[in-house]
Amino acid sequence: MSDEAVSLLDLPSPILLEILSRLPPTTLLYVKTVCKAFLSLTLDSQFSKLFRSRSSASIIINQFYSVRTISRTNILKFLKFIDSPEDLGTHEIFHDPNFDLDLHLYFPVSPFSLVGSLHGFVCFNYFSNGIDTVYILNPSTREYIILPEAQGVRKWPNLVTYGFGFDPVRFEYKVVRIYQEEVRDVTNGPRYYKSEGQVYTIGKGYWRSAGHVMFCFGCRAFGVDLYGKLHWLVSDANRRELICSFDLESELFGTFPTAPGYSEENCPNLRSLGVFGRCLCVCDNSAGSHFEVWVMKEYAVTSTWVKEMVINITPECNNWLSYEMINLLKVFEDGEVLFLWRDDFLFLHHPLKKTLKVLDICESNFWASAHVSSSFSLKNFEAEVVNVF
Repeated sequence: MSDEAVSLLDLPSPILLEILSRLPPTTLLYVKTVCKAFLSLTLDSQFSKLFRSRSSASIIINQFYSVRTISRTNILKFLKFIDSPEDLGTHEIFHDPNFDLDLHLYFPVSPFSLVGSLHGFVCFNYFSNGIDTVYILNPSTREYIILPEAQGVRKWPNLVTYGFGFDPVRFEYKVVRIYQEEVRDVTNGPRYYKSEGQVYTIGKGYWRSAGHVMFCFGCRAFGVDLYGKLHWLVSDANRRELICSFDLESELFGTFPTAPGYSEENCPNLRSLGVFGRCLCVCDNSAGSHFEVWVMKEYAVTSTWVKEMVINITPECNNWLSYEMINLLKVFEDGEVLFLWRDDFLFLHHPLKKTLKVLDICESNFWASAHVSSSFSLKNFEAEVVNVF
């Protein structure tokens, strides 16, 4: 360890956290490898809060079809958040079309699915006519890589889903592919799935197997990244809903009970997994009379599930709110929550003010994810062929 590093460690922790939070991601990557003390500081919750506050937070939208032009598209849009100058403690959401990126000339059009976004990197999956390709790109640097093809043919009845996560211990970004192979005990008997976890670490250049679990992950929902783990809502051979986790450091699967309210009679595609603050949450829109958000206050502790939010479905919103998948995108500091209804539109709900507002920002047919822009270059990862668009 250098003399400069030792001198920095002599500083009080609050000052050192302040310095580290202002470093660009490329420098931070190096600093974390200098000594364990720096690594521990960057894992501190106060550091995460400071680092996020200095980043450009937004919602990234992938418009995959245009009703206006009646054509498939591949456009990235960015929704920005600013503090309202008129009402302190609140915020405004706006979209500047000048920052839109038309990927049509560089990447395939629909189906080009948004898997997730982490630290400025965006993961996409393209699947069509037997081609199953994963892209990682940074919209700020306009760099991208194409991952090699994984094993396991994606063809019905076999299913595939993905997750994009970050291992905070090894400081590694990983794509996890869940290859689900249908299994039947006897001819025409009940079907269930044997699912293999396939892992690709950015910078390593190859896929590897992480073992099997007997769950069906489906193919609509992608993994939710939290606490160094990816999470999915899954069903077992008895059609019971569980939360399946994948530890990005140990690369082991785990499970724990889902939120209350699940019933085999209800459509599983009306429940979605998300993050509420720093907690897992389940959005449940299967009741018909109301929409619920359950929050797990203590990670993996079943008894801490709390019904955090209930939106009653009134006649005014019955024609759009009920019986469709709703995903939670962001919780603002004033308590207001941003949701995505199916793939059609965004809406805001404030639980204290009891307000419900549909955002007329972009036309329907899009995926969306929380996003923090970064200038972190993909060229920092060895064994990757980096392209520029």
